[in-house]
Amino acid sequence: MPRIERIALLGPAPPDRGGIARETALLARELAARTAVSYLTFSRPYPRWLDPRRFDRAPDEPVAALGVPALDYSSPRSWRSTARRIASFEPDVLLTPWWTSFWGVPLRAVFRAVEALSPKTLRAILCHNVEDHESGHLRRFLALGAFFSAEAFVVHAESDRRRLDRRLPGRPVAVLPHPIVATPPPDREQARRELGISTPLVLFLGLVRRYKGVDLLLEAAPRIVRETNARIAVVGEVFPEARPLKERWKRSAFRDSIIWRDDYATEEEMARWLAACDVVVLPYRYVSGSGIAARAIAARRPMAAAAVGGLSETVQPGATGELFAPGNPDALADAVRRVIERGLSAYEPGLTRAAGESSWPRYVERMLAFFSSLRDGR
Repeated sequence: MPRIERIALLGPAPPDRGGIARETALLARELAARTAVSYLTFSRPYPRWLDPRRFDRAPDEPVAALGVPALDYSSPRSWRSTARRIASFEPDVLLTPWWTSFWGVPLRAVFRAVEALSPKTLRAILCHNVEDHESGHLRRFLALGAFFSAEAFVVHAESDRRRLDRRLPGRPVAVLPHPIVATPPPDREQARRELGISTPLVLFLGLVRRYKGVDLLLEAAPRIVRETNARIAVVGEVFPEARPLKERWKRSAFRDSIIWRDDYATEEEMARWLAACDVVVLPYRYVSGSGIAARAIAARRPMAAAAVGGLSETVQPGATGELFAPGNPDALADAVRRVIERGLSAYEPGLTRAAGESSWPRYVERMLAFFSSLRDGR
């Protein structure tokens, strides 16, 4: 198969604090160890109606210099200049992450211009989720415009491959599990002392949004606390759409057993909470894949997850955690109890195996092999 010599990567980058930006920067670094990379990013921050995060920028982020600002969502002129810049690099592959239909029109324009300017460049999309978390007819229409201009896709879950196959039959799709960042975890006992934890800890980590099911966790809290003597921590910025949950927490009879931290969690803080916890809860109503699940696996922490989307593939019952019926707080409480009763050591072998199978080097090698196989047939 022909070697991939050059890749143009177009996507978000630090100092944006989003998980997609972080993962795109990590992808750029891993690719750059194997091939020449041109990493272009966005030149204008998202509009507030799309991104209401209060903690959206991290100016001290050391990987910020990786991405070169190029694409302005509001400027068709920048769409054309970005395409020309990509074409002048003569990449074997143009790869862009996808997570929201907001980028449908600009990316469609860039892809089509690159197709005309550099016909040999393979145009590929890395789908973090095929559908927006709050989808609708307009958003699906915008997504299809970008999808039809792409030649290949990488997804993190078999469920997303099936979605794409229904919309774009015959387009090549690689299913690659969400990559795991291998970093030494903090000391568990020290983390628990620093956080003031002395009982089992049930952790929800990440942005709090409606679709993530924190309301189900609050509903399950009485049983979880009574049956396991655990504390529950909800750690992450609360989106405006989910702010009524804070009032629900305040009214809960079990409020004193629930830590509510509505704030941005740094990498160091997330690692500390993961080290201190006994189970990571993922009560999502729907999802493709989860960066938090990947973090849990990297930290060797079992998960209690709703059996939806890619979670039903990531979480192997009895090995990396337990699954429960989505939308069911009693089933969530049962899953949490099973994990805590079995203990961390019961899940250690399965989590270690999962981490090895989903390492960043393996992820990128498989991605490059997929692109090489497609270029071989061009």
